[in-house]
Amino acid sequence: MSAALEKTDTPILNNIPNDIISTDDIDYAIGVLTSHITAVVENSTRVVPAKSDHKDLPSDVIELIRAKNAAFWRANEYPTCKNRSHAHALQRKVKARMKEVRNKNWSNLMSEISPSHQAYWGLAKALKTEGAVPSPALKKPDKFIAFDDREKAECLADSIKQQCTENPPYDSERVMRVEEQTRQRVSLPPKDDLDPISQDEISRHIKALKIRKAPGRDSISSKAFKCFFAPFVALLVTIFNECIRNCYFPAAWKEAVVIDIPKPGKPRDLPASYRPISLLSILEGFKVKRKTVAVFFDVAKVFDRVWHTGLFHKLYQLEFPDCLVIIIHHYISNRHFSFRLDNTYSSMRPIRAGVLQGSTLFPPLYSVYVNDIPRPSTGIATHAFRR
Repeated sequence: MSAALEKTDTPILNNIPNDIISTDDIDYAIGVLTSHITAVVENSTRVVPAKSDHKDLPSDVIELIRAKNAAFWRANEYPTCKNRSHAHALQRKVKARMKEVRNKNWSNLMSEISPSHQAYWGLAKALKTEGAVPSPALKKPDKFIAFDDREKAECLADSIKQQCTENPPYDSERVMRVEEQTRQRVSLPPKDDLDPISQDEISRHIKALKIRKAPGRDSISSKAFKCFFAPFVALLVTIFNECIRNCYFPAAWKEAVVIDIPKPGKPRDLPASYRPISLLSILEGFKVKRKTVAVFFDVAKVFDRVWHTGLFHKLYQLEFPDCLVIIIHHYISNRHFSFRLDNTYSSMRPIRAGVLQGSTLFPPLYSVYVNDIPRPSTGIATHAFRR
């Protein structure tokens, strides 16, 4: 992989203009660079076939699975009660038949297992390891049940979309005034500039990236970044600096893949019982280490319902540089996500409120948003922390 990423005469990269100036140039350069890295990683990856004693499924099970898949296709194309009921009935038959096959295979294995068997030690290790609990069927708001992975992914995506919406306005007149003021301010050219990013700075951040950090929607891992040769780092520096000069954040880096973690003590058949975790592009994941000292109180959904316009308004009130506020405006606005359940993805959903948990800017932006919490004058100190 390293040699391929060091190559500078790659034809596809020659399509990138020498002078990246406009936002269209930025988007095009990011698309070409992402496509090239993805192609290099795919061509450099060797698939190792898994060794398994798993026998082929019986023909009746294969036919049953095909019938179930066809039934779900019909239910999606023609969502009648009859079609859905038929699909779910076939799904139950498949599960029951697969259970019979697994039990039979297990019985056969147990009857012949011995220390000399090639599966003996792997089986012993598996029996001592606590496996992941599969995701159960989910209760949808319309009282239907989501059974297959696609339905559950869409159900969880709907739940997250609902969480990431603004709270009803307490003062509608003030909301309209803040939105109008912020809209006018963001539309004006910035009165200041930000310091450019250096190649050494980007190189240090790439070196500090964690190998095991999960990639975002572009599937580019931290390991691929660590194989970058100097010309690629220079291209990244150019892209970042043109983003700063244009007060722009690329749309390609605003699509997140969301996975879930069950909340302890919550019923697992309810979509709201899962905590969403955003997997963002490594390109926007550069960060420095921060620490949280303590937590004194918790407010439900507080991070998911941050009012975007109110946040921009407070950034201006705190006299942040105009250029930085406009970039943050681009960074937060018009973001989208899709939910991933195992290898199944939901359709894309908009994010209309909230600060991105998992993003580098999440802690400072939320701190700005709650910075004007009233302080009592009675000598009692008020502190707010995140967890």
